[in-house]
Formats: sequence, structure tokens, C-alpha cells
Amino acid sequence: MPRRSRSNRTQPEIEPNTIVAAAGRNKTNAKFRTTPEDDPTPSLASPNPPSGKLATLLDQTSQPAGATIDELIGATGWQPHTVRAAFSRLRKRGFPIALVTDADGRKVYLLDPKEG
Repeated sequence: MPRRSRSNRTQPEIEPNTIVAAAGRNKTNAKFRTTPEDDPTPSLASPNPPSGKLATLLDQTSQPAGATIDELIGATGWQPHTVRAAFSRLRKRGFPIALVTDADGRKVYLLDPKEG
């Protein structure tokens, strides 16, 4: 069986400062854009507070005793990793949620009222 020789394929040359545009695609997401008027520190009394299960999380964590992950799982029906991910998104939105150890030695999520 004769051996095939490789064809000498070369890559097309690209000018170093060429701008390539994606047709019809805009990578920016409008819901994450911020404007100077946006309030950098949202609160539960803001015009657009979170609703639904996010509001449940904020309500549970705003209690003086805070809320454990098991209490939050029971309140929302979510899995533990989903609750933690929701807190991550709420923190990005400016809500000061902290994981602290209380006097009884249990770890609780607490919405810090001094900052929010």
C-alpha cells in the first residue's frame, strides 16, 4: 500500500490588527449593565426587592438568630448548593449576607443590618 503524502496546507495569513466581528451577536448582557443612578447598596425597602424564594432567604436571614442551611433548605425546597449559589448572587447584588458561628456553635447565615 503506497504511503500518502501530506498536502502542504498552509493557514491563511491574517493581518495583525484585523477586527473580526461576529455577525448579529452581542456578548454583553443588558440585565447586568449598571448606570450611575443605580443604588449600589440595595435594601429590602428598595423599589425592586427580590421576590419569591430569594425574598424568603432574605427574610429568614434577617431574623436576629439567622438561619441554618437546613432551615433554608426546608423553607425553599432547594438543595444545599442551590441555596449557597443564591447567596452568592445576592451578595453580588449588594446584600451583606455573612456565614457566622453563633453562641451555640451552629453556623448560620445572617443578613447584616448594619451594612444593608
